[in-house]
Amino acid sequence: MFEPLYPEDAARVRHLVDVFIRIGDERMKDIGLYNHALQVEAVGFRRWENWLAGILVTPWFMNLILLPADAGQLTAAEVGTRRRLDMPCGEVTFTIGEVEEIGLYLASSLYSPMGRFDVHAVAVTTAWAAVEKFFRTPELEEPAHGDRK
Repeated sequence: MFEPLYPEDAARVRHLVDVFIRIGDERMKDIGLYNHALQVEAVGFRRWENWLAGILVTPWFMNLILLPADAGQLTAAEVGTRRRLDMPCGEVTFTIGEVEEIGLYLASSLYSPMGRFDVHAVAVTTAWAAVEKFFRTPELEEPAHGDRK
């Protein structure tokens, strides 16, 4: 299960957003994959196991992001390598990323580039639907009508 964000967690998520706003302004705005109709927004972040987990929407990608709750969680990790985690929805593959102001994190790409989204609200709605799916345990299928005993 997951827990709500504590004030210090919410501050880390705000910092994540602020850092990616700055990255967008300084490095991404003039690149063709930047969608000027979108902005940076954190969607559905929550504590899950030993992570802060949620979706980061930016004008150039939408990723499921896992920030380590413990600074030592990813110390031996190598940027660019992949890691598989069992999540409530099943196994998810992440790439280890790093931004100096944030440190190491895990990212699983949902969309990149973001050209399919004409309106920011549609991207955010898509992110909410996606984040809920990651944290929902698949239901066991109902037996076919004739299979019930």
